[in-house]
This record gives sequence, C-alpha cells and structure tokens, in this order.
Amino acid sequence: MTLTIQKVPFTEILKHIDLRFFEFNMNRCDERTLYVSISISSKQGNAICDLIYLIDKNDLYGAISLNEKYDTVRNFFKTHFNYDLLYSDEQIIAKMICQTKEFKHCLERFAKLYPKHVQSKFFH
Repeated sequence: MTLTIQKVPFTEILKHIDLRFFEFNMNRCDERTLYVSISISSKQGNAICDLIYLIDKNDLYGAISLNEKYDTVRNFFKTHFNYDLLYSDEQIIAKMICQTKEFKHCLERFAKLYPKHVQSKFFH
C-alpha cells in the first residue's frame, strides 16, 4: 500500500467548488441518524452525495455516507483535482452544510419527529 501525499490543501479546493443542499427525505432517517443529499460542483463537473449526521452525540458529527454514491464523489475529487478525499475533508464539508438554512430547516423537522437525541445546542 502506497501513501499518497496531498499536493494541494483541501482548503484551496474548497475555493473552487460549490456545495449546495440537494434533497432531504425524512424516511431515510432514524432517531440517531440524519441524512441529507448535497451537490458538489465545479467548472469541470458535479457529483451528488449523501451526508450522514450522528445525532445522539454531544456534538453534531457528519461525513459522507458510505453508500452507492460514495465512489462517485471520491472520483469527482480525484478526477478534477487529483485529490484523494480524506475523512477529515468529509467532516469539513458536513460542517459547512450545517451552516445552511436548508440544513437547519431539516434539523428542525427531524427534531419534531425524533426529539429524544436532538439537543438545543444544535440550533445555533
């Protein structure tokens, strides 16, 4: 196994992509996990991926969901930026989406259905 050294910091790549809320389907969620779909686009193309957030923790943790769309989004970064997406990068993306009004609206809807684990500190 070869360790790849990243040539460009992820913060530089973030300047060249657009992260947008794409879709929210409450039926995909359960009391401990919130799923949202986002679009990641650049001048060269775009990819849709799902973010999964763990709700039953003290802080709101999120990352890209390991589902059928996962390889597509990793390939997007490899193809367009020659970059191997790291878990820490996924967390940055998830944190950025948390700041959108669309995400906050989804979290409010989620909290109404599953109030047990949603803490008020998630609503800054």
